[in-house]
Amino acid sequence: MAGTMLSLTAPSAQVERRLTVLEQIESSQTIRTKITQGQHLLVVHSIADPVGEYWDIAYGDRISAEEIAEFIDLEERVWKDYGVRLIDIAVERQENPWPHPMFPDCESHTYVRLCPKAAL
Repeated sequence: MAGTMLSLTAPSAQVERRLTVLEQIESSQTIRTKITQGQHLLVVHSIADPVGEYWDIAYGDRISAEEIAEFIDLEERVWKDYGVRLIDIAVERQENPWPHPMFPDCESHTYVRLCPKAAL
């Protein structure tokens, strides 16, 4: 995906690991996908071979408390299943100053790709 942003403060080994996982996701074969959509939140949960589980998440600048609660639920699930926090499994993040096609009433949106393999 064009415009990939990674934290420049992350150690170089961590950046390399995230880029490797990102490449693995792009070349993997999707086995299963589940899409959940709210008013200002879109979550695409995928399982792929060989990378495993990952999430593509987009949310608008008007995300609701209920939608934020979905992030909290995901954080708890990932912690329980993998012992890592969402911030540690982000392989891609974009903050875009334009509306997402699914959230036209928002002025901006954020896209995040999360994959536990990035922390393992």
